[in-house]
Amino acid sequence: MAEAQAAPAQSAHGQLTLWFGLALALITAFRIAILALSPINLHPDEAQYWAWAQSLEWGYFSKPPLIAWAIAASTAVFGDAPWAVRLFAPCAHALAALALFGLGRAMFGPIAGMWAGLGWILMPAVWLSSSVISTDALLLPLWSLALLAAWRLVETRTLRDGALLGVAIGLGGLAKYAIIYFPICMALAALISPRVRAAFLSPAAALAAAIAAAILAPNLIWNAQHDFATVTHTATNANWGGDLFNFDQLGAFLVDQVAVGGLFVAGMIIVAVAAIRGRAHFDEASRFLLCFIIPPLAVVMLQALISRAHGNWAAAAYPALVVFVAGWFATGRFLPVVNVTHAALFAVYAVLTLSPTLVDRVGLANAMKRVRNWDETATIVAARAEQLGPFTAILVDHRHSFFELTYQWRGKTPGDTPLRMWLLHDAAGNHAEASAPMAPDYGARVLVMQLSPQYETRVRDDFIAFETIERIEQDLGGGKKRAFALSIASGFAPKPRDEAFREKLKN
Repeated sequence: MAEAQAAPAQSAHGQLTLWFGLALALITAFRIAILALSPINLHPDEAQYWAWAQSLEWGYFSKPPLIAWAIAASTAVFGDAPWAVRLFAPCAHALAALALFGLGRAMFGPIAGMWAGLGWILMPAVWLSSSVISTDALLLPLWSLALLAAWRLVETRTLRDGALLGVAIGLGGLAKYAIIYFPICMALAALISPRVRAAFLSPAAALAAAIAAAILAPNLIWNAQHDFATVTHTATNANWGGDLFNFDQLGAFLVDQVAVGGLFVAGMIIVAVAAIRGRAHFDEASRFLLCFIIPPLAVVMLQALISRAHGNWAAAAYPALVVFVAGWFATGRFLPVVNVTHAALFAVYAVLTLSPTLVDRVGLANAMKRVRNWDETATIVAARAEQLGPFTAILVDHRHSFFELTYQWRGKTPGDTPLRMWLLHDAAGNHAEASAPMAPDYGARVLVMQLSPQYETRVRDDFIAFETIERIEQDLGGGKKRAFALSIASGFAPKPRDEAFREKLKN
């Protein structure tokens, strides 16, 4: 009798898995098609990651190396078109959805697993992240896989699950240093649960730690050899030198979480209210997930309060949050409403991605200005370089223009003229300044492209002769412009970056 009852249940579970797999494949294929059809250029950060991918290293100025490796792999097969640069983003999020499907099923059953997987792939932040190659797009799938492996380790304590956990954490660290939250979350989970503690002190967990350390070691060595440039840049982003208690920044961060998590945030609030009223009981699986939700959110909320925080800085909390909400609301109408709503928003986003004119009409041109018409900008600068050359260098004053021109020209600069970056300070503040700083050897006759009007006189002062020949306002749609100046300069002799120079910058 028991076997007869189990067979229909297994069949139903198999059908849920099949339908989820089909939905995931269709959504991912649709996202890749949108990437291929989208007319938008690479964002300057994406262009920078592409530039990194031209020379594979164990680390880069502002990020660990995995994003460059991923771009190198996709472009080696499909070429350097924007969609190929971004290809790993939708594919990686499909992996995250699979991992969370498995985690939800293991913790709360097949229905919760299905809602967790669908919930992830349709969440607002994920459909945006799936269209942009970023460190989050690679970190979050690896975090999700590590979360699944950590729970499996609690359940099984096998060396196989320990090895999977170590690989996921190690690769996650090569994607983004926010992986540091993961061992903190593990420690919290072990603190409140004897069973979890026993698993995380097992030989399998020791194997996980050893594998993660081995994977991360080359990047740590690279950082040591480069004065910990990536770690220093990450710390600088925290910007702890300002005023404390910025409640406006905290409020903005909390509002941003609605844009990140959509209605899953509402689900979490419902559960929190129920817990405050004493109407919520958390089983071990739920408590385990809370240990991976609360620390990233709490740390970034504190960061927002004392300085500032971007909405995606707490993204590591969301894989566990999605599974938690899926388990809590596995039955009922809430999750169908969530996913239908998110799917509708995804459809709107897809239409906007494919129609720049519609973006302008609905007043979102400002959000798109950094990914528009860089191909045209590069063509204009190249044409002037060919007409007015030869030059010993083409100089830019903004990392955005440096990396966009690097990508658009793809190693074929006008007249093979070196592209160089003007330095505001003595020390490099970004990868462009570190990798291609302007120097007197390139300063005989220079075409200068200035995107930053606030530094116009500072760049001029670094040359013996300087003549602005053209000011260009490039239409980006929706009333937005890209304004830049082109000048011919000679005799590069930079002023000392001393106290007097720094005082002038303040004026």
